Amino acid sequence: MQFSAAQIAPLLDGIIEGDSAALVSDFGKIESAKAGDLAFLANPKYEAYAYSTEATILLVSKDFAPRQEVKATLIRVADPYAALAKLMQLVEQQQKPRPEGISPQAAIAEGVELGEDVYIGAFAVIEAGARIGKGSLIYPHAYIGAGVQLGEDSIVYPHATLYHGVEIGARCIIHAGAVIGADGFGFAPEADGYHKIPQLGKVILEDDVEVGANTCIDRAVMGSTRIGRGVKLDNLVQIAHNCSVGAHTVMAAQVGVAGSSQIGQWGKFGGQVGIGGHITIGDRVEMGGQAGVISNTPDGSTLMGSPAMPLRDAMRSFVLQPKLPEMYRRLQALEKELAALKQASATN
Repeated sequence: MQFSAAQIAPLLDGIIEGDSAALVSDFGKIESAKAGDLAFLANPKYEAYAYSTEATILLVSKDFAPRQEVKATLIRVADPYAALAKLMQLVEQQQKPRPEGISPQAAIAEGVELGEDVYIGAFAVIEAGARIGKGSLIYPHAYIGAGVQLGEDSIVYPHATLYHGVEIGARCIIHAGAVIGADGFGFAPEADGYHKIPQLGKVILEDDVEVGANTCIDRAVMGSTRIGRGVKLDNLVQIAHNCSVGAHTVMAAQVGVAGSSQIGQWGKFGGQVGIGGHITIGDRVEMGGQAGVISNTPDGSTLMGSPAMPLRDAMRSFVLQPKLPEMYRRLQALEKELAALKQASATN
């Protein structure tokens, strides 16, 4: 399928500079795009590629001021990255057919409530008391436990597992292999070993949450583990029992959150961030990859390092770390010199 700049611009509230009849049929990265591709420029670090890219159409911000000639047709938009996402969503809707119907090979218990236009694939299992909202898609081999509530227009991909009593909001996406509602890690040490503490709570995902492949969100001991509206969790994220994650927070792969920690809204967590148990993270907190957080963090903080520290302090520490061996050798030499001076002084 081909689309012209004239067709694309109105969809994005964009302004065309160049050939409005320019045609594209694919997306490409600005540094490697070829003729017929649409690319975008959102990060100033990539501006140099704007002048050499082979892309036919380039999405740029409205305030982009070229420093030399750009061969591509420009479409100026408020936010190139957001505009690209919107455009790709529209293309996906056209290219990816929506599955329909209920497979005769699905195992659906009596009394399950199914909304209109629900799709259930082969070998999916839905246990008694579950309620599946209108327009939801449950792919083959997914497991929906007893009493699960799945909101409208949500998607559960193959081999995802929703344990009993889990509540999922509307327009949520649960990717393959995700496990929601498994027992939290609770054991009481006694003389003869560790005794399991029953996990009697549940997990609640509010609307518009996306859970990555093989991510795990554990059931609460009592009460709920809660994931707020619009939260996006990457693959291989671990959320322990009785945690809460505030609305619109995003977590990259391998983030781990220990039990009973409370995370605010609009947070941004890089890959492999580790958050200790029973701590509170404020709103709009940003953490660089592999940050290790062991104490409460106020609103608006930006942290890096392990243990995590304010960004400026972390950067200073990173600069000093490679110098530590030489500094240590110099310190040893100074100590020897000082000892020799003390000995000479005592002799005199």
